[in-house]
Amino acid sequence: MFNFLSILIHIINSIFSGLYISQFLKSKHKKKVTVILWSIIYFMAQMVIFEAIQSRYPFNDVVSVTINVLLIVAMQRLFFRKGASSQLFVCFSFVAGKEIVKYIASVLNVALSAVGGKLLDSLIIQGKIVEATHTKVITNAILYTMSFFSAILYALILGIYLLCIYKKYVRKEYQLQVHENVFLILPSIAAICISITLKMMIMTVENGTTIFIFDTVPATLFWIPVICVLLLGAVIANVILFQNVVQYHEENRKRTLLENQIQQMQKEVQEIQDIYADMRGLRHDLRGHINNIMQYVKKQDNAEDEELDAYIRNMEETVSRLDFGYQTGNPITDIIIHQKKQDADRVGVRFSVDFAYPKELQIDVYDIGVILNNALENAIEATAMLEAGKYVLLHSYAKGNLFFVEVENSFAREIVMNKESSLPESSKPNKKFHGMGLTNIQRCARKYKGDIDIVIGTSKQEQRIFNLTVMLNGKPVGP
Repeated sequence: MFNFLSILIHIINSIFSGLYISQFLKSKHKKKVTVILWSIIYFMAQMVIFEAIQSRYPFNDVVSVTINVLLIVAMQRLFFRKGASSQLFVCFSFVAGKEIVKYIASVLNVALSAVGGKLLDSLIIQGKIVEATHTKVITNAILYTMSFFSAILYALILGIYLLCIYKKYVRKEYQLQVHENVFLILPSIAAICISITLKMMIMTVENGTTIFIFDTVPATLFWIPVICVLLLGAVIANVILFQNVVQYHEENRKRTLLENQIQQMQKEVQEIQDIYADMRGLRHDLRGHINNIMQYVKKQDNAEDEELDAYIRNMEETVSRLDFGYQTGNPITDIIIHQKKQDADRVGVRFSVDFAYPKELQIDVYDIGVILNNALENAIEATAMLEAGKYVLLHSYAKGNLFFVEVENSFAREIVMNKESSLPESSKPNKKFHGMGLTNIQRCARKYKGDIDIVIGTSKQEQRIFNLTVMLNGKPVGP
């Protein structure tokens, strides 16, 4: 007959493993169906291997843990998509958790057994239990009650442990490298090894008699749970440390890219300003020359006047192209908006601008350049995927010391928000080197004690709209 507590533990392991692993890996089928099938198959496998087979052909704890790991890995292959670098971590962290938590539950079971034994002895002494059948019934009731409460404690601690890892392991989409996988798995392997050692210490056999360490060394009733809790905490702490390291490197990489972008802009600013000034002078001179030629032609009695007029008009059109269509108050923002206008025209996007550089506020033009460049580039790329209704709107306004930049565009693709940054994730294949635009915009905004706001809505024509608002708090120029 199967042990009641063992069955409860197997049920808990089956359900919790399915829920836990499905949070990290992408299932091949619907999530609910995967969890249900996983729980059923894993429970049946545990009952066959660890209850039916092991009762006839006993194997040691090392073999038991190895079988458990291989079983979970095999089921991961069956139910979840291949290529997930976190499969081993998920497997080992779960096995380590359940192996450690069962010793905490076992201590409770010992304590409850002592209480139950004293209760039974008290009832017998008081004469409330006389017949052997009553004694057996009450004994079974006490055993089942103890098993039930031990299973509840096991489920509670295991659930908290798994939930902590799930909450702290934020970057679930992050592709682990080999050395990172080893770093994450080692504490779990250490915990499993210690759990096997604890099993050897807790129960020994001398002269055919089973001796529990709790009887010979009562202090272990306190220290074993403490050691187990510390082991679980070590696995969780390792996850937190790893996430912080990943976040630090990610932030450092983003900061470096942003600094390089600003440095590159700074190198080009002087050249752009010089070119801008030269172009203004060139436009003025060319228009003067064209006007002189037109006046000269009008004085001449030439049969080819019409052809010359057409030629001069073409020259005027060519010169007019040297003009920037938007006069924002700063040559850098003029050029950026002019370039984005050309990009929008190439892909058939309607481009509307109502932007003015805030000369009265101490906001670096480089930072505004980063905001405009990234925001407009993202907007044009997103709306270019549409067949119709392509538009990008750029608008700016100031309220006191606050300067707002608003970019609105139509879009088609699905937007997935990153849980950590609360920003949309890049739809490009290599997210490690893409999706930096909004992050850089947010950095620039926070540099001026501001932030960004994203609103996704629908127009009257049932068209999806993405609206990005950037707020910067600048100090007034002057004393």
